Amino acid sequence: MLASCPLQLLLTTRQRPSWVTARSILYGDVFEINQTALAMDNQEAAEVLADWSGMSASGLVALANGWPAVIGLASVSSAEIESDDTVPESLYRFFAEEVFDALGDEVRDGLALLAVAPVMERELAAELLGDGQAESICAAALEVGILVERDERLELHPLARSFLEERGVPPVCAEATATCLAHYKARRDWGAAFDVVSKRDAVSELEALLAEALDDLLETARLPTVESWCAFAAKSGIGGPLFSLARAETALRQGRHVQAQAHAEAAAVDGKLAFRALSVAGRAAHLASREEEGLALYQRAESAATDGRERRAALWDQVICAVELDLPETSLMLNELSVGVSTSDPREFIRAATCRLIFDMRSGTLDLGDSDLAWELLPVLGEPLIQTGFESIYANALALAARYTDALEVANTLLHTAQKYRLDFARPYGLVSAAMGQAGLRQWNIAADYLDEAAALARDTRNHYAELFAFAARLRLLTQQGLHRVALALPLPDVPETVPAVGAEVTASRALALAAADRLDEARATLSSVESSPAVESIVLSAAVRAITSLKLDDARTASWVSNLEEKAFATGAVDLLVTAYRAVPELLVVLLRRGGGQRRMDLVRRVGDHELLRPLGAAGWRDDEVKSSEVV
Repeated sequence: MLASCPLQLLLTTRQRPSWVTARSILYGDVFEINQTALAMDNQEAAEVLADWSGMSASGLVALANGWPAVIGLASVSSAEIESDDTVPESLYRFFAEEVFDALGDEVRDGLALLAVAPVMERELAAELLGDGQAESICAAALEVGILVERDERLELHPLARSFLEERGVPPVCAEATATCLAHYKARRDWGAAFDVVSKRDAVSELEALLAEALDDLLETARLPTVESWCAFAAKSGIGGPLFSLARAETALRQGRHVQAQAHAEAAAVDGKLAFRALSVAGRAAHLASREEEGLALYQRAESAATDGRERRAALWDQVICAVELDLPETSLMLNELSVGVSTSDPREFIRAATCRLIFDMRSGTLDLGDSDLAWELLPVLGEPLIQTGFESIYANALALAARYTDALEVANTLLHTAQKYRLDFARPYGLVSAAMGQAGLRQWNIAADYLDEAAALARDTRNHYAELFAFAARLRLLTQQGLHRVALALPLPDVPETVPAVGAEVTASRALALAAADRLDEARATLSSVESSPAVESIVLSAAVRAITSLKLDDARTASWVSNLEEKAFATGAVDLLVTAYRAVPELLVVLLRRGGGQRRMDLVRRVGDHELLRPLGAAGWRDDEVKSSEVV
């Protein structure tokens, strides 16, 4: 009848008539304006609500979800939304009278159960309602627009959800809450699970939820989520060791070491959490340069270990503290732990390489063989804390070895890892090593910017070690540019007794600046306090100060002192400090190149791009063939 009718008809209906087929729509016989086409976009809704306050307008746009009737009703309403939890009564009446009351009891009750779920899929709907009932209820809700299906998710209209949650029609059963919670846990949808716990009077489930979710949340750097859960627990009167451990883990990553240690030690009263809690406490103490406390905590962690893997982890951590404390038994501890370690176990190999490199640097040598292998194994590790620990020391060692491009690669990887996992405490170390790499490549301004950022981060987290590390690098950056007076004008920071190694590096770096600035007596006096330090930085910088002093005094032994500097630099592997010294006082390079057998010197000069320093030497007639050769290279 309609097909033969000469008139065009306009029908308004909530449901598509059965005689309107998909084919008729496809071929243009019927033009359908559905709820999607009628829905207002955000811009259109905002124009209708132009007279509303910004907060109320944006809230209603979200609440209406494109429904013109809701937006139109709101536009003539005098009620403003005062908070996220309030909805104008007129909108409730509209929903109740025009939509909800038109649904059958079965659909209304089913929607109330679906409203328990903050994130809905058809599978969960079936778990809540049963397969058959879920299909019919969802179909009815989809027809009137209360439910919207996007991809694989069902979204309950915001106004409908608000209505159901506020009015409680009908009461929600505990079984639905448990079903939703189990569903989200199985899918590791921790945010949805927490919404169920926090909004459905299920706070007693929060501790169990945190126990399942904590590692995943930390590995995905969702620290604000962990903090919000802990804050909710405290507000709800819930506490315990697990929440203390969670607070410790977040504080550690954010560089709040004192808080991290305190929370972790509080968590250690739980026997099941003791090893992990004591390990976190030890790491916090170590990062805060309280090595004696760190060592004691790691020893307690060893006692609390439940298997051999945990015990070895505690022993490796003890070695790091022992190195910093310069304990005589450190070498024996390291050698015993290293027996049988191979690349077949990347975790053990990387930990061994980390400890060995720290020990070697404190003992006066840079052997990067194992560390180079460990770097290749790093992608298979998957443990950010161990990874950043290795990358921190490896990047620094590469920069000291004048492998500047490699140092930048590792430092940038460290910074990326720290950002990805929100390991804020690691960032200053990556920035300082990156600055050393850029300085080695003569990118002075970039290096200075990195050091500014590193120093600011270290101050913000009260990381004295990192702050001094950055300061020592800045002294050398300025000195090698010839800005000796600028370097010496920097306020000298306090050097706590708890950080002797980096304190010696600061002192030796300042002595170099003093010597380069012709303040020789002060340089020698400053150097006297660190000459006995076995660290590579102290060894080479001490030799550099002696060589510069002899050179400036026109001492007959200058050649011998310069030769000693060269031997110390190449023997320790810290040739970057030799580069820093001859850049600060180019006359050192003159003496170096006068000596025979200088191929490694020339190779170093070529590698670091110091050709310009060689031009005066060629003009003066010294080894002109080598100068020209270096320029060609």
